[in-house]
Amino acid sequence: MAAFDSHADYLTTPLGHWRLQRYPLRANQLLQAWDSGDVLLHQHLAAQVSTFPLLVNDQFGALAVACQQARIAAMSDSYISTCGWQHNLKINQLDPEIVSVTGLAEVPSGIDLVLLKLPKSSSLLEFQLQQIAASLKQPVQLFAAAKSKLFTPAIRALFERFCDHVVVSLIEKKARVLSAQLRPLVAAAAPPEQLHCWQDPALPLQLCQYAGVFARNQLDIGARLLVEHLPPAGAEQVIDLGCGNGVLGLRYAQLSPASQVLWVDESYLAIASCQHNIALNLGSDLTKYACRVDDCLSQQADASADLVLCNPPFHQEHTITSHIAQQMFRDSKRVLRHGGELRVVANRHLAYHQVLERLFGRVTVVASNPKFVVLSVRR
Repeated sequence: MAAFDSHADYLTTPLGHWRLQRYPLRANQLLQAWDSGDVLLHQHLAAQVSTFPLLVNDQFGALAVACQQARIAAMSDSYISTCGWQHNLKINQLDPEIVSVTGLAEVPSGIDLVLLKLPKSSSLLEFQLQQIAASLKQPVQLFAAAKSKLFTPAIRALFERFCDHVVVSLIEKKARVLSAQLRPLVAAAAPPEQLHCWQDPALPLQLCQYAGVFARNQLDIGARLLVEHLPPAGAEQVIDLGCGNGVLGLRYAQLSPASQVLWVDESYLAIASCQHNIALNLGSDLTKYACRVDDCLSQQADASADLVLCNPPFHQEHTITSHIAQQMFRDSKRVLRHGGELRVVANRHLAYHQVLERLFGRVTVVASNPKFVVLSVRR
Protein backbone atom coordinates (compact mmCIF):
# COMPACT_ATOMS: atom_id res chain seq x y z
CA MET A 1 0.00 0.00 0.00
CA ALA A 2 1.31 3.45 -0.89
CA ALA A 3 2.78 5.64 1.86
CA PHE A 4 0.04 8.25 1.40
CA ASP A 5 -2.82 5.69 1.36
CA SER A 6 -2.44 3.86 4.67
CA HIS A 7 -5.26 2.62 6.90
CA ALA A 8 -4.34 5.35 9.38
CA ASP A 9 -5.43 7.93 6.79
CA TYR A 10 -9.11 7.10 7.32
CA LEU A 11 -11.45 8.72 9.85
CA THR A 12 -14.81 7.10 10.56
CA THR A 13 -17.48 8.66 12.79
CA PRO A 14 -21.30 8.48 12.79
CA LEU A 15 -21.22 11.41 10.35
CA GLY A 16 -19.24 9.57 7.69
CA HIS A 17 -16.00 8.02 6.46
CA TRP A 18 -13.19 10.13 5.00
CA ARG A 19 -9.60 9.92 3.90
CA LEU A 20 -7.55 12.57 5.72
CA GLN A 21 -3.87 13.45 5.35
CA ARG A 22 -1.64 15.77 7.32
CA TYR A 23 -0.22 18.62 5.29
CA PRO A 24 2.38 19.07 3.87
CA LEU A 25 2.28 15.50 2.58
CA ARG A 26 5.18 13.34 3.73
CA ALA A 27 6.14 9.76 3.01
CA ASN A 28 5.83 7.38 5.97
CA GLN A 29 3.67 9.81 7.92
CA LEU A 30 3.09 8.42 11.42
CA LEU A 31 0.76 11.14 12.75
CA GLN A 32 -2.97 11.31 12.06
CA ALA A 33 -4.66 14.34 10.55
CA TRP A 34 -7.24 14.42 13.35
CA ASP A 35 -7.48 13.83 17.09
CA SER A 36 -10.08 12.83 19.66
CA GLY A 37 -11.21 16.46 19.95
CA ASP A 38 -12.26 16.40 16.29
CA VAL A 39 -14.22 13.19 16.89
CA LEU A 40 -16.03 14.72 19.87
CA LEU A 41 -16.90 17.81 17.83
CA HIS A 42 -18.41 15.53 15.18
CA GLN A 43 -20.82 14.29 17.84
CA HIS A 44 -21.90 17.83 18.67
CA LEU A 45 -22.16 18.78 15.00
CA ALA A 46 -24.51 15.84 14.41
CA ALA A 47 -26.88 17.15 17.09
CA GLN A 48 -27.02 20.76 15.83
CA VAL A 49 -29.15 22.47 13.22
CA SER A 50 -26.92 24.93 11.38
CA THR A 51 -26.96 26.59 7.98
CA PHE A 52 -23.69 28.54 8.23
CA PRO A 53 -21.14 27.12 10.72
CA LEU A 54 -17.77 28.67 11.48
CA LEU A 55 -14.84 26.26 11.89
CA VAL A 56 -11.96 27.72 13.88
CA ASN A 57 -8.43 26.25 13.76
CA ASP A 58 -9.51 23.19 11.77
CA GLN A 59 -5.93 22.12 11.22
CA PHE A 60 -6.30 19.62 8.38
CA GLY A 61 -10.01 19.68 7.52
CA ALA A 62 -11.30 17.00 9.91
CA LEU A 63 -14.22 19.31 10.73
CA ALA A 64 -14.75 20.65 7.21
CA VAL A 65 -15.27 17.20 5.66
CA ALA A 66 -18.05 16.42 8.17
CA CYS A 67 -20.11 19.52 7.42
CA GLN A 68 -23.17 18.82 5.29
CA GLN A 69 -23.87 22.51 4.75
CA ALA A 70 -23.40 24.01 1.29
CA ARG A 71 -21.68 27.05 2.81
CA ILE A 72 -19.19 27.13 5.68
CA ALA A 73 -16.70 29.63 7.08
CA ALA A 74 -13.20 28.61 8.13
CA MET A 75 -11.02 30.74 10.40
CA SER A 76 -7.30 30.04 10.68
CA ASP A 77 -4.06 31.94 11.05
CA SER A 78 -2.15 29.14 9.32
CA TYR A 79 -1.52 29.05 5.58
CA ILE A 80 -0.53 25.38 5.90
CA SER A 81 -3.85 24.59 7.56
CA THR A 82 -5.79 26.29 4.78
CA CYS A 83 -3.83 24.21 2.26
CA GLY A 84 -4.49 21.11 4.39
CA TRP A 85 -8.27 21.37 4.53
CA GLN A 86 -8.47 22.36 0.86
CA HIS A 87 -6.45 19.24 -0.01
CA ASN A 88 -8.61 16.93 2.13
CA LEU A 89 -11.87 18.34 0.79
CA LYS A 90 -10.58 17.70 -2.71
CA ILE A 91 -9.49 14.09 -2.17
CA ASN A 92 -12.90 13.38 -0.60
CA GLN A 93 -14.63 14.97 -3.61
CA LEU A 94 -16.29 17.64 -1.47
CA ASP A 95 -16.81 21.15 -2.77
CA PRO A 96 -18.66 23.37 -0.30
CA GLU A 97 -18.57 27.13 -0.63
CA ILE A 98 -15.96 28.20 1.91
CA VAL A 99 -15.60 31.70 3.27
CA SER A 100 -11.97 31.86 4.43
CA VAL A 101 -11.19 34.10 7.42
CA THR A 102 -7.45 34.64 7.77
CA GLY A 103 -5.30 37.20 9.53
CA LEU A 104 -7.15 40.44 10.14
CA ALA A 105 -10.14 39.60 7.92
CA GLU A 106 -13.62 40.14 9.34
CA VAL A 107 -15.86 37.21 10.17
CA PRO A 108 -18.88 37.12 7.82
CA SER A 109 -22.30 37.85 9.23
CA GLY A 110 -24.87 35.10 9.64
CA ILE A 111 -22.73 32.58 11.55
CA ASP A 112 -25.05 30.31 13.59
CA LEU A 113 -22.62 27.75 15.08
CA VAL A 114 -18.94 27.82 16.08
CA LEU A 115 -16.77 24.69 16.26
CA LEU A 116 -13.34 25.54 17.62
CA LYS A 117 -10.08 23.70 18.25
CA LEU A 118 -7.96 25.39 20.92
CA PRO A 119 -4.86 27.03 19.42
CA LYS A 120 -1.51 26.77 21.15
CA SER A 121 -1.50 30.52 21.88
CA SER A 122 -3.99 31.88 24.42
CA SER A 123 -3.53 35.38 22.96
CA LEU A 124 -4.62 34.04 19.56
CA LEU A 125 -7.66 32.41 21.17
CA GLU A 126 -8.61 35.73 22.76
CA PHE A 127 -8.15 37.52 19.42
CA GLN A 128 -10.32 34.97 17.61
CA LEU A 129 -13.13 35.08 20.17
CA GLN A 130 -13.13 38.88 19.94
CA GLN A 131 -13.20 38.71 16.11
CA ILE A 132 -16.16 36.33 16.11
CA ALA A 133 -18.09 38.20 18.81
CA ALA A 134 -17.70 41.45 16.87
CA SER A 135 -19.55 39.88 13.92
CA LEU A 136 -22.57 38.64 15.89
CA LYS A 137 -26.02 40.15 16.12
CA GLN A 138 -27.22 37.52 18.59
CA PRO A 139 -25.63 34.78 20.73
CA VAL A 140 -24.50 31.59 18.97
CA GLN A 141 -23.69 28.12 20.23
CA LEU A 142 -19.99 27.42 20.54
CA PHE A 143 -18.22 24.10 21.08
CA ALA A 144 -14.46 24.07 21.72
CA ALA A 145 -12.41 20.88 21.88
CA ALA A 146 -8.87 20.03 22.98
CA LYS A 147 -6.84 17.62 25.04
CA SER A 148 -8.11 17.62 28.60
CA LYS A 149 -4.98 19.19 30.08
CA LEU A 150 -5.33 22.27 27.87
CA PHE A 151 -8.56 23.40 29.55
CA THR A 152 -6.76 25.22 32.33
CA PRO A 153 -8.51 27.63 34.72
CA ALA A 154 -7.08 30.53 32.71
CA ILE A 155 -8.56 29.19 29.46
CA ARG A 156 -11.95 28.65 31.09
CA ALA A 157 -11.84 32.21 32.45
CA LEU A 158 -11.03 33.52 28.97
CA PHE A 159 -14.13 31.84 27.53
CA GLU A 160 -16.22 33.25 30.38
CA ARG A 161 -15.20 36.78 29.35
CA PHE A 162 -16.89 36.29 25.98
CA CYS A 163 -19.49 33.61 26.68
CA ASP A 164 -22.44 32.67 28.85
CA HIS A 165 -23.36 29.19 30.15
CA VAL A 166 -19.79 27.87 29.94
CA VAL A 167 -19.69 24.13 30.68
CA VAL A 168 -16.72 21.80 30.28
CA SER A 169 -17.45 18.12 29.69
CA LEU A 170 -15.98 15.13 31.44
CA ILE A 171 -12.89 13.58 29.90
CA GLU A 172 -13.56 11.32 26.94
CA LYS A 173 -10.71 9.80 24.92
CA LYS A 174 -8.32 12.14 26.79
CA ALA A 175 -10.18 15.20 25.46
CA ARG A 176 -12.89 17.57 26.64
CA VAL A 177 -15.45 19.77 24.94
CA LEU A 178 -16.38 23.20 26.25
CA SER A 179 -19.89 24.32 25.36
CA ALA A 180 -21.06 27.93 25.69
CA GLN A 181 -23.16 30.71 24.23
CA LEU A 182 -20.86 33.25 22.57
CA ARG A 183 -22.18 36.77 23.13
CA PRO A 184 -22.16 39.60 20.57
CA LEU A 185 -19.49 42.15 21.40
CA VAL A 186 -20.98 45.20 23.10
CA ALA A 187 -20.46 48.09 20.70
CA ALA A 188 -19.45 50.50 23.48
CA ALA A 189 -16.85 48.12 24.90
CA ALA A 190 -13.23 48.99 24.22
CA PRO A 191 -11.75 46.34 21.89
CA PRO A 192 -8.64 44.56 23.13
CA GLU A 193 -5.31 45.88 21.91
CA GLN A 194 -4.56 44.21 18.58
CA LEU A 195 -0.90 45.16 18.24
CA HIS A 196 1.45 44.59 21.16
CA CYS A 197 4.57 46.77 20.87
CA TRP A 198 7.84 46.73 22.75
CA GLN A 199 11.39 48.06 22.50
CA ASP A 200 14.39 45.86 23.07
CA PRO A 201 17.01 47.84 25.05
CA ALA A 202 19.88 46.28 23.09
CA LEU A 203 18.52 46.92 19.57
CA PRO A 204 17.52 50.02 17.60
CA LEU A 205 14.19 48.39 16.77
CA GLN A 206 10.62 48.89 17.88
CA LEU A 207 8.76 45.62 17.43
CA CYS A 208 5.01 45.19 17.20
CA GLN A 209 3.09 42.01 16.67
CA TYR A 210 -0.39 40.60 16.54
CA ALA A 211 -1.75 37.85 18.76
CA GLY A 212 -0.23 34.39 18.43
CA VAL A 213 3.05 35.56 16.89
CA PHE A 214 6.11 34.00 18.53
CA ALA A 215 7.92 35.90 21.32
CA ARG A 216 5.14 38.37 22.06
CA ASN A 217 6.74 40.31 24.93
CA GLN A 218 10.48 40.15 24.35
CA LEU A 219 13.16 38.85 22.01
CA ASP A 220 13.65 35.15 22.65
CA ILE A 221 17.17 34.08 23.59
CA GLY A 222 17.72 32.04 20.44
CA ALA A 223 16.85 34.94 18.14
CA ARG A 224 19.01 37.24 20.25
CA LEU A 225 22.02 34.96 19.76
CA LEU A 226 21.52 34.99 15.99
CA VAL A 227 20.99 38.77 15.92
CA GLU A 228 24.32 39.12 17.70
CA HIS A 229 26.00 36.88 15.08
CA LEU A 230 24.47 37.91 11.77
CA PRO A 231 26.54 37.49 8.58
CA PRO A 232 28.45 40.51 7.25
CA ALA A 233 26.50 43.12 5.32
CA GLY A 234 26.41 42.87 1.56
CA ALA A 235 24.16 39.92 0.66
CA GLU A 236 22.07 41.00 -2.32
CA GLN A 237 18.93 38.86 -1.89
CA VAL A 238 18.05 37.92 1.70
CA ILE A 239 15.22 35.81 3.12
CA ASP A 240 14.06 35.78 6.74
CA LEU A 241 12.43 32.32 6.79
CA GLY A 242 9.85 31.62 9.51
CA CYS A 243 10.13 35.30 10.25
CA GLY A 244 7.62 35.80 13.09
CA ASN A 245 7.71 39.53 13.88
CA GLY A 246 10.59 39.92 11.40
CA VAL A 247 13.39 40.78 13.82
CA LEU A 248 16.17 38.90 11.98
CA GLY A 249 15.47 40.46 8.59
CA LEU A 250 14.82 43.87 10.10
CA ARG A 251 18.17 43.95 11.86
CA TYR A 252 20.04 42.68 8.80
CA ALA A 253 18.30 45.32 6.65
CA GLN A 254 19.52 48.00 9.07
CA LEU A 255 23.09 46.70 8.88
CA SER A 256 22.97 46.16 5.11
CA PRO A 257 20.78 48.94 3.61
CA ALA A 258 21.45 47.92 0.00
CA SER A 259 20.10 44.37 0.51
CA GLN A 260 16.71 43.26 -0.77
CA VAL A 261 14.89 41.36 1.97
CA LEU A 262 11.94 38.99 1.83
CA TRP A 263 10.13 37.94 5.02
CA VAL A 264 8.33 34.55 4.84
CA ASP A 265 6.02 32.85 7.34
CA GLU A 266 3.02 30.54 7.27
CA SER A 267 1.17 32.75 9.79
CA TYR A 268 -0.99 35.49 8.32
CA LEU A 269 -0.71 37.51 11.54
CA ALA A 270 3.08 37.16 11.52
CA ILE A 271 3.20 38.61 8.02
CA ALA A 272 0.86 41.45 9.05
CA SER A 273 3.21 42.10 11.99
CA CYS A 274 6.23 42.17 9.65
CA GLN A 275 4.57 44.61 7.30
CA HIS A 276 3.90 46.93 10.21
CA ASN A 277 7.46 46.61 11.56
CA ILE A 278 9.09 47.23 8.18
CA ALA A 279 7.24 50.52 7.85
CA LEU A 280 8.03 51.38 11.47
CA ASN A 281 11.77 50.65 11.39
CA LEU A 282 13.11 50.90 7.84
CA GLY A 283 12.08 54.37 6.72
CA SER A 284 10.08 55.52 3.74
CA ASP A 285 11.90 53.71 0.90
CA LEU A 286 10.31 50.26 1.15
CA THR A 287 10.81 49.17 -2.46
CA LYS A 288 13.54 46.69 -1.48
CA TYR A 289 11.33 44.80 0.97
CA ALA A 290 8.51 42.27 0.64
CA CYS A 291 6.52 39.83 2.78
CA ARG A 292 4.93 36.54 1.77
CA VAL A 293 2.71 33.89 3.36
CA ASP A 294 4.07 30.50 2.26
CA ASP A 295 4.67 26.88 3.18
CA CYS A 296 8.39 27.30 3.87
CA LEU A 297 9.81 28.42 0.49
CA SER A 298 7.47 26.50 -1.82
CA GLN A 299 6.74 29.62 -3.93
CA GLN A 300 10.35 30.79 -4.15
CA ALA A 301 12.35 30.29 -7.33
CA ASP A 302 15.45 28.09 -7.41
CA ALA A 303 18.84 29.80 -6.98
CA SER A 304 17.25 33.14 -6.15
CA ALA A 305 18.78 34.09 -2.78
CA ASP A 306 22.23 34.77 -1.35
CA LEU A 307 21.38 34.50 2.34
CA VAL A 308 18.65 32.75 4.35
CA LEU A 309 18.24 33.58 8.05
CA CYS A 310 16.20 31.08 10.03
CA ASN A 311 14.99 30.49 13.58
CA PRO A 312 12.93 27.35 12.84
CA PRO A 313 10.00 26.11 14.93
CA PHE A 314 10.04 22.63 16.41
CA HIS A 315 6.28 22.27 16.81
CA GLN A 316 3.17 22.38 14.64
CA GLU A 317 0.50 23.75 16.98
CA HIS A 318 0.45 21.28 19.92
CA THR A 319 2.56 18.64 18.12
CA ILE A 320 6.34 18.59 18.64
CA THR A 321 7.99 17.82 15.32
CA SER A 322 11.20 18.46 13.39
CA HIS A 323 9.73 18.08 9.90
CA ILE A 324 9.08 21.81 9.44
CA ALA A 325 12.71 22.69 10.16
CA GLN A 326 13.91 19.94 7.84
CA GLN A 327 11.66 21.24 5.05
CA MET A 328 13.03 24.75 5.67
CA PHE A 329 16.57 23.42 5.27
CA ARG A 330 15.75 21.51 2.06
CA ASP A 331 13.96 24.51 0.57
CA SER A 332 16.87 26.78 1.51
CA LYS A 333 19.32 24.52 -0.30
CA ARG A 334 17.19 24.70 -3.45
CA VAL A 335 16.70 28.48 -3.22
CA LEU A 336 20.28 29.49 -2.41
CA ARG A 337 22.64 30.44 -5.20
CA HIS A 338 26.07 28.84 -5.43
CA GLY A 339 28.10 30.18 -2.52
CA GLY A 340 24.97 31.38 -0.69
CA GLU A 341 24.61 30.89 3.06
CA LEU A 342 21.95 29.49 5.37
CA ARG A 343 22.43 30.71 8.94
CA VAL A 344 20.30 28.96 11.57
CA VAL A 345 19.79 29.25 15.32
CA ALA A 346 18.35 26.28 17.21
CA ASN A 347 18.18 24.54 20.55
CA ARG A 348 21.33 22.47 20.96
CA HIS A 349 19.42 19.26 21.79
CA LEU A 350 17.67 19.22 18.39
CA ALA A 351 20.86 18.05 16.64
CA TYR A 352 20.24 20.07 13.48
CA HIS A 353 24.00 19.96 12.92
CA GLN A 354 23.58 16.38 11.65
CA VAL A 355 20.62 17.22 9.39
CA LEU A 356 22.46 20.17 7.84
CA GLU A 357 25.63 18.15 7.38
CA ARG A 358 23.76 15.51 5.39
CA LEU A 359 22.17 18.19 3.19
CA PHE A 360 25.02 20.66 2.70
CA GLY A 361 28.22 19.01 3.81
CA ARG A 362 30.42 21.06 6.09
CA VAL A 363 28.68 22.88 8.97
CA THR A 364 30.32 25.77 10.82
CA VAL A 365 29.42 26.58 14.42
CA VAL A 366 29.28 30.38 14.51
CA ALA A 367 28.29 30.84 18.15
CA SER A 368 26.80 28.90 21.04
CA ASN A 369 25.64 29.13 24.62
CA PRO A 370 24.42 26.41 27.00
CA LYS A 371 21.02 26.24 25.28
CA PHE A 372 21.37 27.46 21.68
CA VAL A 373 23.76 27.18 18.77
CA VAL A 374 24.15 29.27 15.60
CA LEU A 375 25.09 27.18 12.56
CA SER A 376 26.21 28.24 9.09
CA VAL A 377 26.22 26.20 5.88
CA ARG A 378 26.99 27.20 2.32
CA ARG A 379 25.48 26.01 -0.95
